[in-house]
Amino acid sequence: MPPRADMTTSSRSTPLSDYVKAYMQREDLSANRLAGRARDPETGQRILVQWLINLTNAQLTDKAPEMWRLRALAAGMSTSHTGSLDSARYREQLDIVKRLTAAQWLDLEVLDVETSTGDIVTVSVPPTLSPEARDRIRRWAEQMARDLAEGLK
Repeated sequence: MPPRADMTTSSRSTPLSDYVKAYMQREDLSANRLAGRARDPETGQRILVQWLINLTNAQLTDKAPEMWRLRALAAGMSTSHTGSLDSARYREQLDIVKRLTAAQWLDLEVLDVETSTGDIVTVSVPPTLSPEARDRIRRWAEQMARDLAEGLK
């Protein structure tokens, strides 16, 4: 397999890029406005608008974004128009951003199965698995979710 930097956008999956672009369209946010909201709650670092534009255009191909950038991106997607950060939404967005980053840069597909108590079982699945093997792994994850839910009662 060629190095990630040599791959064209059309030959690889870009779930994080697609997710952020869809979020910006859905929320009617420009890259400038989202970048202005995107500050890492731990370090205070901010993402640059050009980095965000490169991400949404799937032009970040050399390496996965640093963790501070993912936290900043999640914070930006969890901040209201008044500037207040929704902590619960931030944790949810950060989980989504991390899973999509793994999918985009590590070629991992992540299956999430929710338990009856709202907990989530997450399983990484190689992209080369057949549909039948994926179904089998999903059934295993669903059984693990049921077992967890019963153990929590």
